[in-house]
Amino acid sequence: MKGKEKAVTGLTSGIEYLFKKNNVDYVKGWGKFASPSEVEVDLTAGGTETISAKNIVIATGSEPNELPAASGLQFDEEFVVSSTGALSLKAIPKKMVVIGGGVIGLELGSVYARLGSEVHVIQHTDRICPFLDVEVGKAFQNCLKKQGLKFHLNTKVVNGVNSKEKGVKINLEGSKDGVKSEIDCDVCLVSIGRHAFTEGL
Repeated sequence: MKGKEKAVTGLTSGIEYLFKKNNVDYVKGWGKFASPSEVEVDLTAGGTETISAKNIVIATGSEPNELPAASGLQFDEEFVVSSTGALSLKAIPKKMVVIGGGVIGLELGSVYARLGSEVHVIQHTDRICPFLDVEVGKAFQNCLKKQGLKFHLNTKVVNGVNSKEKGVKINLEGSKDGVKSEIDCDVCLVSIGRHAFTEGL
C-alpha cells in the first residue's frame, strides 16, 4: 500500500509539474456545463469560477457498475468492494470472491491469490473473458488456475448478505441448471464492468 501511494503521488505531482512547465491552468473543483461553451467550477477552495472555451474535452473517466440495491451486495469498500476498494484493503483476506470474470476482476483476483488469499471467481457465462478468442480465454484460465484461482462458471449471483467482520454470504444459482448454492468469504469484489462518470455534468 505504501508503494502504491508513493507511485500515485509521484505520478500526480509529476503531471502538476508538467502543467506548470507548459502554462496549463489547473483549476481544482467540480465542473459542470453552464452552456455549450462554458464550464462552471465549484472550486475546492470555495467559490465558483466560469471558464469559457470554443472546444471542451470531456475526460471524466469511468466508475464501477454496482449490483442492484435489492441484492444486498452494495459497495461499502471494505467488505463488498469495487476495484477501487480492492486496492485499499487493510489486510489480505483469507477468502475472496470475485463476481465477474472480466479483466479487472481477474487481475485483482490474481494479485490477491499470489498474496495468499483463496480466490473464487463467479461468472454467469460458460467461460471467462467471453470477449476474447476462445483459445486465448482457455489459456488465460489455465494460467490463473495454476495460481490457485477457483472458477464457478455458468453461475449467477441471486443476492447476498454483508455481515461485515463476520463475513459475506453470497447466494448463487446455476445459469443453465438452476441449482442453488452459497459461498462465504471475507471480502467480495464486485467487478461487473464500468460506465462513464458523467453525473452532474
